[in-house]
Amino acid sequence: MMKNTILKSFRVKNFKQFKELFLDFSNVRDYSYSEDCLSADRKFIKSLLVYGPNASGKSNLGYAIFDVMHHLADVSTDSLAYQYYLRADSIKNYADFEYTFNIHGQYVEYIYSKKDYKTLIKEKLIINKKCVFEWDLINGTLAFDGIKDFGFESLNTQIQIGSISFLRYMVNNSPRLKYNLIFELMDFILGMLWFRRTDNGNSFIGTLSNTHIDEYIIKHGLVEELEKFLNQNEVNEKLSVMQLPDGSEKIYFKHKQLLPMFITASSGTLALSIFFYWMQFKNKSSFVFIDEFDAFYHFSVADNILKYLRKLPIQSIVTTHNTNLLKTKYVRPDCCFLLDGSAQLKSLADRTQREIRQGNNLEKLYIYGEFND
Repeated sequence: MMKNTILKSFRVKNFKQFKELFLDFSNVRDYSYSEDCLSADRKFIKSLLVYGPNASGKSNLGYAIFDVMHHLADVSTDSLAYQYYLRADSIKNYADFEYTFNIHGQYVEYIYSKKDYKTLIKEKLIINKKCVFEWDLINGTLAFDGIKDFGFESLNTQIQIGSISFLRYMVNNSPRLKYNLIFELMDFILGMLWFRRTDNGNSFIGTLSNTHIDEYIIKHGLVEELEKFLNQNEVNEKLSVMQLPDGSEKIYFKHKQLLPMFITASSGTLALSIFFYWMQFKNKSSFVFIDEFDAFYHFSVADNILKYLRKLPIQSIVTTHNTNLLKTKYVRPDCCFLLDGSAQLKSLADRTQREIRQGNNLEKLYIYGEFND
């Protein structure tokens, strides 16, 4: 069952190469196949695949969606990813972000603007079209009267606007209120996770600690489960735990000569280990973005990872440049998006007038230019 909060839509303006980009998770068509890509009520996209060539903006899409965490949560991230923040061709000196959430069937809009990933200049929260609060350093707007209608009537609003997110201030300085949409909104945001495996290591944005994976797996008795998971995904190795002279323990590949797993493993095996590690926290996660998720996978392993994600009751976005995944047994045309060099993000369903049936080969249609709108 899906969680009570889902991201309905996301819009960003003037961020990196995006003049304006809009992603609508509620733009669901009436296809009768691959329904596990949708929420249980079939109203929202749950599992979304973004395809695009190199430099099309797939990674920057993830950075845009996860920008919200930098002022609402204490997260560690690669600040270099946000160093060149604003669109290079724009004269406007800030970027605009707009998130719309569906929480128990009610709509919550969170809107803000920033000069860089640390510096807020506007912030606004709207619930069911009613303004909860708004402040704007450009226009001098200050409006906090709406907070009392949502259980925050005793909150002191005399703070230095701009020095901290007011939404974060509200939640951190008020007792937890049951069934409160604002607290549930923050729960969703704090449960978001972006991650990627590269040849240089692991990158995370989110509250999941980038700890030593082998230490966590050993401590929680997950070595056998990891071995089984790897075996199911074409890594035919046996695992063993060995204690080092300093008393610490490490995972090894079991051969006549033991090989330290996280030193000798292939890039694909390390990528699978990262995914396995995240799966241990899936019940705490609300939304996951895996950038270039299949960069080190054989195509059949990439298929398996998509199957895992589709079974989970959380929203997910994965990016790829592997056209082999453009098949109706993995994705639906309304859940598969193309991001092209002009930074346009549209689903396959919105890029063609053709009726796409389950037997159609999306990869061939793409190669033949069917989705070049």
